[in-house]
Amino acid sequence: MFNNSYNNPDVEIISKNGDGSVVVGLKNMGKQIVTLTADQAVVVLDLKHDQYNADHKNTRRKVSLDAYDPDNKLISAGGDPLQQLTAEVQTPETIYLDKFDEQERSSKQKADRQKLMAIYPKLTKPQQLVYDALTNNEERLKDKELAAQLNMSVQNFSNHKQALFKKIKKFWSKLI
Repeated sequence: MFNNSYNNPDVEIISKNGDGSVVVGLKNMGKQIVTLTADQAVVVLDLKHDQYNADHKNTRRKVSLDAYDPDNKLISAGGDPLQQLTAEVQTPETIYLDKFDEQERSSKQKADRQKLMAIYPKLTKPQQLVYDALTNNEERLKDKELAAQLNMSVQNFSNHKQALFKKIKKFWSKLI
């Protein structure tokens, strides 16, 4: 009538009746003792309870919030879709604006470089050494490594760096 081959630790069969009904103890429901008909017993005892429940820990799944526009271009999440779509369109105007922006950045960098070169002679010798080390640091070395290259202690390097930035900030505001 029912398959008892599945051992469910939460259901304990207490007795079987002649009409097919079963008396069971349900441990997960406060140790209740329930009499089940033959049909109910088949359902309770044959079902595996490998399903989501309150104790189940949900696995995290990566959810893509990206979208596609009608031309099948990817619009990444978190940005302005209109801006992303228009940024990809290359018209003579956008090409001109890109070149203009690049020229503006280049001229601003040149002006900033000239301001720094005007401040450079006002730095002390150790500050100039620190400035040169920082500007020529293409390998992105840490302060500890730069200090070792200059034969300085890390604390001494840090002090000169702070004084350098303070002096640049002070003179920069006067040059603007």
